Amino acid sequence: MAILGQIQRRSGFLIGIIALALFAFIIQGLIKNSSSIGRGSNRIIAEVGDRKIETTDFRQKVALVQKQNKRISNMQAMKSVWNQVIKEAVLNNQFDKLGITVGKDRVNELISNNPSLQKAFKNEQGIFDEQALLQYIDDIYKNKKSRPELYAQWKNFENSVIENEKENIYMNLVNAAMTPTLKEGEWQYHYDNDAVDFKYVPVSYSSIPDSLVKVSKQEIANYVAKHPKKFKVEESRDIKFVFIPIKPSAQDKKDVQDKLAKLLDDKRELIDGKDSLVKGFKNTDNADAFVQKYSDVKRPARYTFKDKLIKDYADKLINLNKGDVFGPYEFNNQVYLSKVEDIKMVPDSAKASHILIAYKGAMRANPAINRSKEAAKKKADSILNLVKRNPKKFADFAKKLSDGPTKTKGGDLGWFTYGQMVPKFNDFVFNGTKGKVGLVETPFGYHVIIINDLTAPEKAIKLANIVRNVEASPETENDIYRVAAKFVNEAAQAKDFDTLAAGKGYKVQKALKLGRFEDNIPGLGSNRDIVRWAYNKDRKVGDVQKFDIETGHVIAKLTNVRQEGLMTPEEASPTVKLLLVKQKKAAKIKEKMKGSTIEEISKNANAKVGVATGVTLKNPVIPAFGKEPKVVATAFATQPDHLSKPIEGNRAVYVVQTIKVTVAPDVKNYLPFVEQLKKQKDAGINNKVVEALKEKADITDKRDLIYQ
Repeated sequence: MAILGQIQRRSGFLIGIIALALFAFIIQGLIKNSSSIGRGSNRIIAEVGDRKIETTDFRQKVALVQKQNKRISNMQAMKSVWNQVIKEAVLNNQFDKLGITVGKDRVNELISNNPSLQKAFKNEQGIFDEQALLQYIDDIYKNKKSRPELYAQWKNFENSVIENEKENIYMNLVNAAMTPTLKEGEWQYHYDNDAVDFKYVPVSYSSIPDSLVKVSKQEIANYVAKHPKKFKVEESRDIKFVFIPIKPSAQDKKDVQDKLAKLLDDKRELIDGKDSLVKGFKNTDNADAFVQKYSDVKRPARYTFKDKLIKDYADKLINLNKGDVFGPYEFNNQVYLSKVEDIKMVPDSAKASHILIAYKGAMRANPAINRSKEAAKKKADSILNLVKRNPKKFADFAKKLSDGPTKTKGGDLGWFTYGQMVPKFNDFVFNGTKGKVGLVETPFGYHVIIINDLTAPEKAIKLANIVRNVEASPETENDIYRVAAKFVNEAAQAKDFDTLAAGKGYKVQKALKLGRFEDNIPGLGSNRDIVRWAYNKDRKVGDVQKFDIETGHVIAKLTNVRQEGLMTPEEASPTVKLLLVKQKKAAKIKEKMKGSTIEEISKNANAKVGVATGVTLKNPVIPAFGKEPKVVATAFATQPDHLSKPIEGNRAVYVVQTIKVTVAPDVKNYLPFVEQLKKQKDAGINNKVVEALKEKADITDKRDLIYQ
């Protein structure tokens, strides 16, 4: 019973540890060691080689991710889980091939070294007690039948540790195999420091007008076919759409204004069977209570300066007299009715310092503070007297005595505006004078305050505001619905969606390359219905559909259906056409670059001879032409005084004549360059390895059978 009691007391702690572990691994724990992967099932969502991923487990993991992060949608969670389970599957294939396992002793070591567990299992001296942890784990195993959920949670955590260690072992093996050698370090040293001097004749591609070079659609298609990896595309859809928002009409605003106007004057009502006079907003004795009763925004009256008033009405409001009422007036789909309760001259900003004396139970008080409220008051009174005798030493007193976060700054709060601080603190400062010292109590404790500076007083009015939100009436919503329905019918028949929309004042937006399992529409946010519609098997390019959402109506048109495979010539054209134009220009330029000397080539090509000195492979820059690595590499490889063949560079075609290559002197130690190479190779290597494994793996995606 004692052991069971211990487990029960610790169960909340364990759940917390598991949650932290899962969060840290980004659900790797439950995903990586799911017992369903590799197990038979009637419903399979994916196959990775011989491994099968069950739909039930997949959905459970999606639910777990959404539980951990409530801000992401179901489709976003599904995408996250999908990436992780595929990663897990391809890695486990590698673990099996290489026989990677994690022994029990190593598992125990990893668990014992877990920072969260070490923090939780400390003895009275604050030192990690490994025996207590091991006893706790042993208790979980002994009582697994009576506490199956706790046992399952622990096994998930334990398995996540094992799978994470397997991945570490595998990645370490990969990194070890890729560790650069000393010879590679030597090569890197010379890559960085060897230099070449050479003459060159450049003929820019821009010397030939684009109009003289034609590229056909077939040529683009042929290029794409020869370079399939560069132009591979995933299945996707393109749409364009118009959003017609549901927003209040002018009549809706007028109706709200009329309702507020009726609150201004007194009226007679039957109250408890008696004819009684009910004061309106103009004459009410309690404007705050009136606001609480009739306003959608129940904010108490507060002093406001002109620059903080609604800009369009600031001049009128600031010049009202006490008791005056202004409105109704409209701003940002809200209607206001304002009454001036008071007027005063007050600084809009102040600078002050304070010494906070907190007590146990005060707001945001340090848990280590145990003093009572009475003791805090006594200490604050003592400090107040001390400060009054030595106000110039306020900062020193604050650094030594304050419990507040500004103690390191001598209690200095800097400049703050009227109303920014809690009421009693605010009133003391803004009703005081420069140099005044005093004591106030707030929910944070007792504050010894000194006023360091104040701006010149300005007029401030205390406004009580009745605010009503303006919403579209049912009649307005029906009118907007009819407008949207009419537009969708017209759009279905129109030859040009954009022209039709522009004629009605609608903005056309595009959502390109929408994936089958996405739900985010740029400009709209999450909307799975639109994506599902676009991927319907009967959907055709040109189809138009209206979607009713909470804030309005979306009229969408399907503009492109892109199947998995290679880009079409039209899609590849922006990239490929430039390459082919460049190649054709290079061929024309090469015809002119003939001769047995650099000077003869210069004359025939009508281009000047340039000279580049001290150029390295690390920084292959040619003056006035920028980086040209292929040209510089050719200069290094060409014998001095020999001419190269024409080289197709980034900005021009070149012929180079090497003058000399300066080889950097050998150094005793190439290890710094080995480390340099290692850092370059290590950057993102784990992700690159996983992506390479995914690309090579035979993956069958069956999500479309489950997530429509």
